[in-house]
Amino acid sequence: MKGKFFNYIGQLRIYSLVDLILLLYVAGADRYEFIGALLLHVGFLAYLESRHKHGYRENVPLWLSFFFVIPGAVLYRHIEFLVYLIFSYLYTLKTEKYFGVLAPFFRGFQYLFLVGGIMGYGNNFIWLIVFIAFIRNLLGDVRDVEKDKKERLMTLPVVFGWKKGFRYIHLLGVLATSFIIWSYSDLGLIYLAGIWIVEVVSYNWTKR
Repeated sequence: MKGKFFNYIGQLRIYSLVDLILLLYVAGADRYEFIGALLLHVGFLAYLESRHKHGYRENVPLWLSFFFVIPGAVLYRHIEFLVYLIFSYLYTLKTEKYFGVLAPFFRGFQYLFLVGGIMGYGNNFIWLIVFIAFIRNLLGDVRDVEKDKKERLMTLPVVFGWKKGFRYIHLLGVLATSFIIWSYSDLGLIYLAGIWIVEVVSYNWTKR
């Protein structure tokens, strides 16, 4: 039972969730936008896991994604939630032919519309976040390149012939992302330290 519980907790990707919380704070989200965006994100993760059905992760039922997405859309209150859901769906097609190459772009567009719906698109910060999301997802593909080759996924590192993955290169990208987002906030260094601790501790909770 304990193993199942931590498996499900790992599927929430706590290390990434704390980054999103920090990002929504910097974007100036009100309480409804904040909760709505988090619910949309968790709904996306639930749908992602229900589609991919990795053998090393506990099964997530499809209906659970709607349990989060519907109230998330109501609370978020911006039409951009529709575009966010479209790119979320496209990202879940990563295991299909050619979609793996586009996955980092889909991830970037997810953040563009989720955060852009709150703070608009005229601020350079939002475009920086899109670029960071692209790079961070790409680093995840570099980490998993050997596994992706075995599973015949066509990610960018696989297509370009990357030979060996680097286990913690994605974690470094996560830590760097937190630092960049934090640098745009009014939060003290103690908050950044706390976020980094949570990310390092929770990173290996997600079975890969």
